[in-house]
Amino acid sequence: MRIIVVGYGRLGTQVVKQLDTQQNEVIVIDKQRELLRRPDRDPNVRFIAGNATDPDLLGEAGAEKAGALIALTRDENTNLMVAQVARTVFNIPKVMAVVYDPAREPSYRAAGIETMALTVAGAEFLVGQLSAAPPKDFTQVWERAHGHAAEAPLTPVRSEASGPMYVIVVGGGRVGYFLARALLENNIEITIIESSKEIFDLVSQQVDCPVIYGDGSSTAALEMAGARRANVFVAVTNHDQDNLIACQLAKQHFGVPKTIARVKNPANEALMQQLGVDITVSSTAIITGAIQSELPHSRIRQVLDLRAGQLEIMEYRLDSRSPVLGKHLRDLTFPAACNVVTIFRDREAIVPRGDTTFQAGDLVLTLVKLPTEPELRKLLLGD
Repeated sequence: MRIIVVGYGRLGTQVVKQLDTQQNEVIVIDKQRELLRRPDRDPNVRFIAGNATDPDLLGEAGAEKAGALIALTRDENTNLMVAQVARTVFNIPKVMAVVYDPAREPSYRAAGIETMALTVAGAEFLVGQLSAAPPKDFTQVWERAHGHAAEAPLTPVRSEASGPMYVIVVGGGRVGYFLARALLENNIEITIIESSKEIFDLVSQQVDCPVIYGDGSSTAALEMAGARRANVFVAVTNHDQDNLIACQLAKQHFGVPKTIARVKNPANEALMQQLGVDITVSSTAIITGAIQSELPHSRIRQVLDLRAGQLEIMEYRLDSRSPVLGKHLRDLTFPAACNVVTIFRDREAIVPRGDTTFQAGDLVLTLVKLPTEPELRKLLLGD
């Protein structure tokens, strides 16, 4: 399939990394030439500098034969205009665009454009982190990652000792607003802390909960919010460093049991977890995963990130190029820091044993330490 990616910033880079650029023809378009000259770019990807709203440029990229176009620039209007050109002029079957104002989603979906709202995606994932029960086994992990698990209603955590759940949200912007609204709909007590007077005035009128005007990384604001009785502390400002400091203060000074931080730069996730944040949420990673689920499966996928990014549950899709086809598990030399957990074949889970052989089409679910993942990938996929 020919896939056109418009925008090669942080989000575009992550999406391209997850695409199978050997099986798919991937073309990247971006206005900024310097982004297209980065030394880490994939040699299998074709890069074009220019404005993707220009139909002639999309024609140069081969849009008339493209199977999918994904618009991922930081400008919402650009994304939507590119998507409309792709749909109406070139009739590309699958067109996806990132939007930042969720209110604009319905009208564009009606026009056949699949939209992904970063703010809503982040808020929904945060709600899931507050409510979802931990998976019982690795099969359930895989089912959740692929959307096969049944949707469970949000169940607030309660105990006779602590009473109803109480959540403090730092940041009253779009993510904070949608998170607060979702929690209030489920009768969870929350308080919002917002440092911008303009946003404070706005959100105070839109949500039915206490809103404090102050710095979420200050002891005074957290004291006023009643942080000592909070069950969960969520920092969702636009600045990674502010979210980190706020979570550290909540955990170390006020003893909040669970801290969650929004991360704008995925490269900061592991560091923030190492510095004491319990859960990090990256809208970039969420959207990347959503795009993956809509496109032809790549041969490698991260299912779950564990232990501050040092341990991962990875899924590998074996095809005809895999060097392990027909071989017994016991005859292969795996890296020391990894385990083959489950093999999915024709939607059935196989418990791996020494005499288990690999077949084309198998999905191999593994538990692997991050430093040894490239070695495992080479063994299973030959890459």
